[in-house]
Amino acid sequence: MNTRLVVNYLSQIILYFSLVFTLPLATAFYYRENIMPFLVPMILSATAGSIVYFLVKPHTHTAKYKEGYAIVGIGWLLIAAIGSVPYTYYSIDPVDAFFESMSGFTTTGATIIDQVESLPRSLLLWRSFTQWLGGMGIVVLFVAVFPALSKKGETLLQAEVPGLKIEKIKPRLRDTALHLYATYMTLTLLEIAFLAVLGLSIYDALTHTFTTLSTGGFSTHTQSIAYFNSPAVEFVIFIFMILGGSNFALLYLLMKGNRKIIRDTEFRFYISLLLLAGIILSALNMERYGIFDSIRYSFFQTASIMTTTGYTTADFDTWSDSARLLILMLMFIGGSTGSTGGGIKVARIYLLTIYSLSQILKSAEPRTVRMIRLNNEVVEKDILHNITAFFALYILVFVFSTFAISLTGLDMISSIAAVSASINNVGPGLGAVGASESYSSLSNAAKIILSFDMWVGRLELFTVLSLFIPSFWRERW
Repeated sequence: MNTRLVVNYLSQIILYFSLVFTLPLATAFYYRENIMPFLVPMILSATAGSIVYFLVKPHTHTAKYKEGYAIVGIGWLLIAAIGSVPYTYYSIDPVDAFFESMSGFTTTGATIIDQVESLPRSLLLWRSFTQWLGGMGIVVLFVAVFPALSKKGETLLQAEVPGLKIEKIKPRLRDTALHLYATYMTLTLLEIAFLAVLGLSIYDALTHTFTTLSTGGFSTHTQSIAYFNSPAVEFVIFIFMILGGSNFALLYLLMKGNRKIIRDTEFRFYISLLLLAGIILSALNMERYGIFDSIRYSFFQTASIMTTTGYTTADFDTWSDSARLLILMLMFIGGSTGSTGGGIKVARIYLLTIYSLSQILKSAEPRTVRMIRLNNEVVEKDILHNITAFFALYILVFVFSTFAISLTGLDMISSIAAVSASINNVGPGLGAVGASESYSSLSNAAKIILSFDMWVGRLELFTVLSLFIPSFWRERW
């Protein structure tokens, strides 16, 4: 392990991260609110990053994937810690502040704040902005903008970008990162415009766009999207949640006139699952709401939960057991690879299903060779092995986390739902952490466990779990 290189790159990330406090700082100035919650962490991160950068110079700039994993994994932890500082200025406990910050950057949307409106506008904008930054990836942004980090772009992006592999849309990875963020920014501006036309203030349009495309789900209102009570607003957010859960490389190509997205197997499977789940939920809720409202609430919640956004327009924890079980299942599916969504990812679900069926058939017909394909391309065995290992680890982390949470005194349903909502970066769960509840009633131990689940879920297991293997830190792998 090239430890000095890791520390040097971490110092650069912290230094660049100080710049993101500019937006909430300007907002605090505009609304004449306290600027210290943003000025202090801005100065501290800039100072600490600069000092370490000049003091710790790597002996060699050769970086392997494990250096990339260390930089990204530890970098996200440091960013969540620094990002929690503004919350502490408003009498929020440090553990709660870290939980809220981690929930923001990992686009989980789980909150410890019972009355969101009680907080200053600048802090709520910071809260939403953390999700926008975390959605496409903080390191992806820095690789795109700062040439110094782009030199090791592949090792860093591989550790942060969700999915099976990095889909290059340009020969150079830095250019790929730039175009992905350009697509992200374009869709951001479009949603702000649509929401503003529908009557939302620029502030509400901005903050809710930040948390829609990032599939984060933080709202500036305690009632979430139900506050607006507008089918038109819900429809716009519904569409952009689906876009947020789609592969941004395909969205970029679509903007360039390439319709590859229509032929893409994962996208088709993604839309099919959304439609199927929406229809089933609508049927289950028909008696409760009637035809129009059943379709309205069911399809919105289907998109919100499956894309792991976590917005609510209805308290789905009061729905039937069958509907709640379907909601829980949707949490694990998540969005597409290369999206801002969490969960296992649609492509993995698809390939796991096809691979499992092929293994069943192989047991009956051992001599028959069956190739697993995605978009008419043969999927390499290494990828299938990676997916199988990912799924096994996912289940293990889920089971151990659920058991650990139950030891803190939380009931079984709430424990399962809290871990499901955290590791899949969804936010609202069931029971004590349901759609109309917050995570404030949980113990500090439970919040620390769930913060770990958010971290490991956003970086898709391997990046984080590798940090806890002793051999990972040795010079030779």
